[in-house]
Amino acid sequence: MKIKCKARFLLAVLLMLSSSVFAQFNLVPLPQKIVEGGSSFLIKPQTRIYYTKGLKQQAELLVAALSPATGYDFVLLESNRPVNGIALSTGDSGSANKESYKLNVNKDLITIKGNTSAGVFYGIQTLLQMLPPEVYSKERQKALKWEIKGAEITDAPLYPWRGMMLDVARYFFSKEYVLRFIDMMAMYKMNALHFHLTDDSGWRIEIKKYPKLTSVGGFSGVGPDRKGGYYTQDDLREMVAYAATRNVDIIPELELPAHAQAAVAAYPYLCCTGDQYEVQTQHAISKEILCAGKESTYEFIDDIIKETVALFPSKYLHIGGDEAVYTRWKACPVCQKKKTSLGLKTEEQLRLHFNHRVQKIASKYGKTIVGWDEIIEDGLEEKAVGMIWHDAKKAFKAAEAGHYSVMSLTGYCYFDVAESSIPGEVKAATWLSPISLEKVYQLNPMLEGMDEKYRPLILGASATLWSDQFIHGTILQEIPMINENRSEQYFDYLTFPRMSALAEVLWTPVARQNWKDFENRMRSHYARYDAAGYGYRMPQPKLISHEKGPNGYVIKLENRVNGAEIRYSIDGSIPNVYSPVYTKAVTVPELKDFYAITVLNRSQFSLPLYFPDKLDKFKKYGELVAEWNPQNVQGKDFGLLEMNGSGKINGNGNYALHFWYTGGDSRLDIQSIEVYKNGVKVAEDLHEGFTGSAEKNNKYSFKIDNYETGAAFTIKAKVRGDLNDNTTGVVMIKKI
Repeated sequence: MKIKCKARFLLAVLLMLSSSVFAQFNLVPLPQKIVEGGSSFLIKPQTRIYYTKGLKQQAELLVAALSPATGYDFVLLESNRPVNGIALSTGDSGSANKESYKLNVNKDLITIKGNTSAGVFYGIQTLLQMLPPEVYSKERQKALKWEIKGAEITDAPLYPWRGMMLDVARYFFSKEYVLRFIDMMAMYKMNALHFHLTDDSGWRIEIKKYPKLTSVGGFSGVGPDRKGGYYTQDDLREMVAYAATRNVDIIPELELPAHAQAAVAAYPYLCCTGDQYEVQTQHAISKEILCAGKESTYEFIDDIIKETVALFPSKYLHIGGDEAVYTRWKACPVCQKKKTSLGLKTEEQLRLHFNHRVQKIASKYGKTIVGWDEIIEDGLEEKAVGMIWHDAKKAFKAAEAGHYSVMSLTGYCYFDVAESSIPGEVKAATWLSPISLEKVYQLNPMLEGMDEKYRPLILGASATLWSDQFIHGTILQEIPMINENRSEQYFDYLTFPRMSALAEVLWTPVARQNWKDFENRMRSHYARYDAAGYGYRMPQPKLISHEKGPNGYVIKLENRVNGAEIRYSIDGSIPNVYSPVYTKAVTVPELKDFYAITVLNRSQFSLPLYFPDKLDKFKKYGELVAEWNPQNVQGKDFGLLEMNGSGKINGNGNYALHFWYTGGDSRLDIQSIEVYKNGVKVAEDLHEGFTGSAEKNNKYSFKIDNYETGAAFTIKAKVRGDLNDNTTGVVMIKKI
């Protein structure tokens, strides 16, 4: 009996110690090694910041991070003999990795030793996370104790490429937002900003030899609908310098030969026809690409690369290389003559020739080209970096050919896709299934089955923030006169907390990666986002259990955000910030009547946790594409029920659409369905059917050819209620 009690006591102590470590060190990404112990260090007004030669810039960044919230004016000293302060130095950090560091905290001194200045910077980021969340605030926080628990941390990243892609071509983001985005990346030790500067709908980099690239290509629309912008070369130099101090490498992307209509609109001679085109105002993959047969095309490319590389010191230049439509090349006598003279048989081979020419130009300026995985598929001989997005197996092909890979897989890394399909979720790309925080955390850049010898060729991963939603039907735009910065807030929402998950996947040793542990550590990070002024998506309450008892279902929840509370409803309505506070398990007769949200304050709350049940019996017919109800169905007279098919229609093939009645006085009569791609009708099924207490001919079929990645699909059904508009139901879609 005594032995059992003693065992329980030891277990309790271990659990208590474990939870105290989590409480003190909610670090993301989780370091390689943390040893707790020693006395705490207290930051006071007289605390000094010491630095060794070459680290003044890092010391200044530390002061800039600490001073606003603490209100202290720190003294900086260059010294090799620090006393009672925070000391920054370079030297043996315990790892040969150039980004490694060692951080030691005791009563009198905090030391951060990096292998290089980059390691010192990352040690500073870890140190900031060991302080209260309010340290990120730009305003003085009175009556706070700036205490850091004693510890020794040894750390280095798992992958050298920890990236984010920012699409400023389809929607122009201000220089100030780009700098802010760099800060967001640096906070989590992300180090590669893939800068998508050119596309069909915008050219954002000033090229002095070709001023029309920005004066014409930098803007779209006319009159009050005209919008756009570009970065001057001085703007870009400022961004590069700002990023460099934060160990962020900005990798510019010039899209070639496709996604180039903005350039063609500025200089029509660059395309095959020579015709005048406009900068796109709606999303589509343009067939107007750079002419591969004209030598003037390559002269233009040489000129723009020359000016670009003078601005960006990165060793990499991204050339795009994806989604080329060959219609113009096939009809172009100059391209066909070039193809014949080179002994080429296909346009794909002509594109390989084009990429070879671009690669030689980039090499002349000391750059390694990066491109979407199509450039790897082409078969480049000289080493390149393939950004693998739609087919993970391309990384195997790249490795076997000696190329590098960065994983930007659509199912894990496309952050322009929503996190969930919960009603009320923010409008986002729908051509892919939602990508949850947990899904991002499941990414493993080293693909299963890949030979370990290829590990050095897998550089890491990069998430994408495409901005084509701003030119996809309903435009997500700014309202300049009231300056809400809604577009920036929208991108913040898509970025956090998913970037934090990607950061840990790319930094932390695989053996130390654990989803539940990460989820637990993230509890304190929402307050850090708040203090820093960054937007984010609030997580729903976590469902622990929902067991059926004698009086109904007993629902147990867990709050996933420090400082927040859970509010709930049991009448089928969505709760708000004034609803009852969840303090213990709740019993409800029917699961469908229970909803709960996480509430941090009156302006920060989550989407609801709820129990959908009406779709279960229809799942064999595919996934939900729409619901109908009295608000979108007319009685007796036929009207249109419009459905968003993007994401549900995800490739060429045959599809089946089923209409299923779920309630109401009336059945639903269906007369026809039509399918539109980017506003153009591409399919239809014209037959009469109905669904109600009985159904007849309620299945509608169509076929999709010429599918385009990112295209917007709309399904329009002609329907009515046979008696009145009191009818409800669901429409399911399935690829067959």
